[in-house]
Amino acid sequence: MNRLSRHLCLMIPALVAFLVLSPPSYGETPMEACLIKAMATARDDTSIGELKRRCGGQSIVTIDEQPIKKANTPVYELSAADERFNAEMELEERPFVITPHNPNYILFTSFDDPNQPPFEEVTGEIEPVEDTEMTFQVSIKAPLWRNILGSNIDGYMGYTARSWWQLFNDDISSPFRETNYEPELFIRNVDNHEILGTTVTGWALGFNHQSNGRSEPLSRSWNRILGRTGIEINNDLTVLLRAWYRIPEDDEDDDNPGMHKYMGYGDIRTIWTPNRNTFTAMLRPGTEKTSYELTWSYPISKVFRIYAQYYKGYGESLIDYDYENERIGIGIAMNDYLMRN
Repeated sequence: MNRLSRHLCLMIPALVAFLVLSPPSYGETPMEACLIKAMATARDDTSIGELKRRCGGQSIVTIDEQPIKKANTPVYELSAADERFNAEMELEERPFVITPHNPNYILFTSFDDPNQPPFEEVTGEIEPVEDTEMTFQVSIKAPLWRNILGSNIDGYMGYTARSWWQLFNDDISSPFRETNYEPELFIRNVDNHEILGTTVTGWALGFNHQSNGRSEPLSRSWNRILGRTGIEINNDLTVLLRAWYRIPEDDEDDDNPGMHKYMGYGDIRTIWTPNRNTFTAMLRPGTEKTSYELTWSYPISKVFRIYAQYYKGYGESLIDYDYENERIGIGIAMNDYLMRN
C-alpha cells in the first residue's frame, strides 16, 4: 500500500464520522430563519422588500381582516450566492477582518508523472520531484472604494498565493516546487438581474497579474484583463463564468509562449451546494488543450471544511502551463467558492 492509500484509509473513517454526527438545524420557520440571516449580513441601505424578495417572500392579501397567502409556495431560502455576498459585505465593515477571495485550503496531494525536466536542469538530479506533496492556497481581498462616484460599484484589491511543497522530499531538502503569486485590482457590482428565467449575480472586471517570482529558466508570468460573472440556475446551483484577455508581451520577454493553446481565454465553473455540501466542476478549454477540476467540501466545524480536489490538464501551476498533470488531494479548507454551514 503506497503512502497516499494509507493516508486515505485513515481519513475516510473520520470523514464518515463527521458526516454522520453533524447535527441538524432546528428553530425558526424557514422564512424567519432566512430573514434573520439576511438581516444579519445585509448592507445598511438594503430595504425590507429586497430582503423579502431574496427569501422568496409572498405578498399577503386579507379577507375579513384575516391574512391569506397568495398561491404558489415560495422558497424560503437565500441563494448560496446571496449568502456569500451578504456575509462579505457585513464582514468588510468590521475592523481587523480579512475577507476570503478564492478558497483557502491545505491538501495532501498525489499526482501521476510529475513535470521533471525544469527541475532536473536546476538540481542536476534525475527525476528529483516526488509524486506526493502538500498544496495550499491563501486568498484574500479588501474593498478600496465603496459606491464609486455614487454608483453601486465597489473597488477591490485581491491577492492569492498558491504553493506546491515537496514536504516529504528529503533528498532535495523538501523545497517549495512552485509558488504562484496573483495580485489583482478590480471593480465589482453585485446587483441581481433576472434574465431568461435565471439570475445574473453581478459582475467584476479588473487587472490580474500572476507570476512565480523566479529567475530563468523557471520564470513564468502573465498579465490579464479579467472579467467574471455568475448565473444562478436556482438557489443551490450557480455557474461562474470568467473571460480574460492576455496583455501581449514581446517575444523575447514572453515566459509562456503559446499560453492560449493551454489556458485559452476563460473558464466555466459550476457550483452546487446541496445539504451543506459544495461540489464544483471547472472546465477550461484552451485553443488546443482542455483542462478540468472537480472539488467537494463539507463543514466539519464552524471554521473548517473537509476538502477534496481532483485536477487533470494543463496550467494548474505556471511552471506546468504546457505540461499535463493529473492529481488528487484531500485536506481542510476555511471556505469554498459558495457554501452553506
